[in-house]
Amino acid sequence: MKFKIIVYGILLLLTVRVFGQSKTVYEIKVDSLAQAGRVEEIIPYLEREIKKEPGNEILLRLTGFRYLQVNNLEMGEKYYFKALAVNPNCARCYLNIGRIYASKSDFQLALNYLDKAVAADSNDVLVYFNRAEIYFELENLDASCQDYSKAKMLLQKPVNYDPQLIKTIEASILDFCDETKASYYYQRGVAFYNLNQYDKALDIYSSGLLKFPTNAMLLSFKGNVYLSLKDYQNALANYKLALANRQELLIEIEKNPRFAATSRQELLTYYNASVAAIYYSDAECKIYAGQFDEALSEMNEAIALVPDLPGLDKESYFNRRGEIYMENNQYDLALADFNHSIQINNMYAVSYVNRAIAKVSLLGNVRQSKTRIGARLAKRPFQSYLVLKAGTSLQKIEPALRAAVEDCNMGITLDSTIGFSYYVRGQIKNMLADKNYCLDLIKAKNMGVEVEASLLAGCFL
Repeated sequence: MKFKIIVYGILLLLTVRVFGQSKTVYEIKVDSLAQAGRVEEIIPYLEREIKKEPGNEILLRLTGFRYLQVNNLEMGEKYYFKALAVNPNCARCYLNIGRIYASKSDFQLALNYLDKAVAADSNDVLVYFNRAEIYFELENLDASCQDYSKAKMLLQKPVNYDPQLIKTIEASILDFCDETKASYYYQRGVAFYNLNQYDKALDIYSSGLLKFPTNAMLLSFKGNVYLSLKDYQNALANYKLALANRQELLIEIEKNPRFAATSRQELLTYYNASVAAIYYSDAECKIYAGQFDEALSEMNEAIALVPDLPGLDKESYFNRRGEIYMENNQYDLALADFNHSIQINNMYAVSYVNRAIAKVSLLGNVRQSKTRIGARLAKRPFQSYLVLKAGTSLQKIEPALRAAVEDCNMGITLDSTIGFSYYVRGQIKNMLADKNYCLDLIKAKNMGVEVEASLLAGCFL
């Protein structure tokens, strides 16, 4: 969990202003049109002026800027490159092209252009500010801190900068550049984690916990590293301590400068989401350990807490609980959870495949067999042992089986990279006496799924 700076929010970047600079006749005209509520006339006005002066760098930059303000990145980029053709040392051109690539999440290319902006004008606060954000996105927090510090130093010059710019720079420095704060350690730990440098992540978390032994952020994030390393015992130990100290988590959120203007209710919402995520991860550890009743209890806590907000992947919570219900042979409850997951996000592929298994498992004349289905948590595969083999009368179960195949079809359409989807669909097709079932099982095997030899007995490999 990283307190992300919104580098790809192009409108936020474009609202950063420097006051006190003299304006050109074109900027004065643009301002007057905007103040008169005639915003739609601005770009046509600039385009007309460019026809008169196609080599005017200021006009080209201003037009590019206005296109960015209406979120037309393609045209904005076009005009900034035209301005660069006129003036190869145009620092603001490099800066805004870098912003455009950042908005597309192409952070490495964005960094390349911001480096050029620094080379063209090393006294521009916005260049260092934006490059600091790009470094943050690239998980290079030390370089990010250096640029924020440089930007803060340049803010001391006698220029009236936008107060929001000043607040953002100061908040960033306080958040992850100050070694006296726990956030310095957990932000770097998250960066190492995202880079799959787990040893470094564990080291920085351990260093932070020496100073802040009850910090729930450090404890929960350290648990995440152990979970990725499949060291479930140590992961559970850290999650247990994190939950025991969850009030520390609320204090940490309240102290974070990024939440200075946040309402109390919003802070509590973020706190609940954070605690829910710890319960979720704790449940996953218990699933891997075969402690399904305890895992179910943790998932109930997680679902009770997780807010209804975009980006929190609430669908995965119901999907995970549904898998636990299937482990406990409670297929009706599992089906209800998979339905709920799909209602929240009808693009969530794994819930369709899980729902297919639940539908088949509810059939009374289906024998039990160990089956695996892939689910995703932080892009890691998860194996669950479910029920899926044919019983007797095909006529009675055929409608349910065909409905299950349709769910598999949808899951594969949404995400064709989950090998277990083909594994499940192949078995259901086999029940339906569909001669193409082997194609799915062979595909699953080729994608790395362990397919039982008995299932492949009638297939030509």
